[in-house]
Amino acid sequence: MKLPDFLEKKEKLFSPKTTREEARTWGDRYREAQRIHDAVAFYLRAGYKEGLAVLRQEAVESGDFQLFEETLQPQEEDWTQELGSLARAAEEKGRWNDAKRAYAFLGDELGLKRAKAALEGILGNEPPKEPSGQAQGEDL
Repeated sequence: MKLPDFLEKKEKLFSPKTTREEARTWGDRYREAQRIHDAVAFYLRAGYKEGLAVLRQEAVESGDFQLFEETLQPQEEDWTQELGSLARAAEEKGRWNDAKRAYAFLGDELGLKRAKAALEGILGNEPPKEPSGQAQGEDL
């Protein structure tokens, strides 16, 4: 099945007419099409915790902090163990910026220091440049 264009997707996602079951179905379709962030949006809209948990586990395994963060629901509290696993996976895969963000979120100073050192080794001591040539701040 063809996925909707941006405006149709926006209408389906935010319309009060869209049922939870429809939102879940759209989330499944987006996931099958490897449009993971769109799938998260529909799963959140549907309140589909099982789907979010599967995507969160994929984020942990791949070390993807942004995806992990997107799958969190406000009422969930105990995700620190998963986030620690994500940070370690990010390190193993060389995703140092994701590791840095995860360690900062956890308050793990040692992990944060290790990730920053790795990023400095990759980028050199010079801060990365914006397209305009201006130096960026510390966070990438």
